[in-house]
Amino acid sequence: MSEPIVRLKIVLDDTDPPIWRRVELPATTELKELHRITQAAMGWEDEHLHGFQLGRQKLGRRVQLGELSASGIKRLGYLYDMGDSWQHTLRIEKTLAADPKQSYPRLVDGAGRCPPEDCGGIPGFYALLEALGDPQHPDHEDRMDWHGGGFNVDDIDATQINKRLAKIAARRKRPAAKHRS
Repeated sequence: MSEPIVRLKIVLDDTDPPIWRRVELPATTELKELHRITQAAMGWEDEHLHGFQLGRQKLGRRVQLGELSASGIKRLGYLYDMGDSWQHTLRIEKTLAADPKQSYPRLVDGAGRCPPEDCGGIPGFYALLEALGDPQHPDHEDRMDWHGGGFNVDDIDATQINKRLAKIAARRKRPAAKHRS
């Protein structure tokens, strides 16, 4: 029997239209690994500190997602980059049986391209979009140079996300294979 899977919706707070990802991952996923999964799904580069919280309570790295779900917890917070303060809401949508033909974690759905690192949080992100989108903007050339070109807010780059999640899935399988030998 395969382990249960949790369907999780990751939403970057205060974005309009919303930037979000829906992923499926093993219920045994610890928060330290959920951090890596969130980084991969959102397109972040893991260059900054992070933390998980339940209301005002900080959660430990070894807490498993399935434990939270079994306790009736449906929502937790994830803060990435204490300077830019990229606050995310993670919603546990449901627990389901694993599909033996799938590798987990995996991207199910999503919308909106994640802001680039170090652009100044939500206000900086929208200022960046404004400057990139207007060739007459006084910061247009500087921001184009900084970012390396334009920014398509609709392109979540699912191919890249899936590659990054596949690497995490492959790492999850390696320890299990070692125990069987």
